[in-house]
Amino acid sequence: MKILLTGKIGIGKTYMCEKIVERAKKQGFTCCGTLTRKLEEGEKNTGLVVEDISTGKKKVLAHRINDGKIRKGIPFCNFVFDENAIEFAKKALSKRGDLLIIDEFGYLELEGKGFNNALLAFKSRRNKNSILVVRNELKEDVSKLLDCDFKVFEVNQKNREGLPEVILTEMFY
Repeated sequence: MKILLTGKIGIGKTYMCEKIVERAKKQGFTCCGTLTRKLEEGEKNTGLVVEDISTGKKKVLAHRINDGKIRKGIPFCNFVFDENAIEFAKKALSKRGDLLIIDEFGYLELEGKGFNNALLAFKSRRNKNSILVVRNELKEDVSKLLDCDFKVFEVNQKNREGLPEVILTEMFY
């Protein structure tokens, strides 16, 4: 099953993916793909970190442009994206598992940059079950790019705690 997981910024889409992976692994399923979280230094969000779900390894994906540090990479919006970290994430998305998670597909990917292999990985038969995370404002644009059957789940305050079990049941049982 292919799932498009949507929700507002900060609603808990990554948290939802973490819970799904945790429960799937406990049930003996292999998980692969990426989780993307804020890079926080103290109370300040200074960038993004990407994690390879299958290995647990992490890399700094992006830093805020205005943090005063000069960095090489791909400037986009308020961030500079590290090309090595993008390649690291692409490799994570090319792995096989019972469940592939792509957290998250955003504006950078819509421009053909970043995790630009994400849609191919999502649609691939290699991973029977895939979750593609997108913000609400990108749901329509991304849906138009998907030429496969998929189901949409929207994360909100009311369903956050129970939704991982609903999704796992839909996928595996």
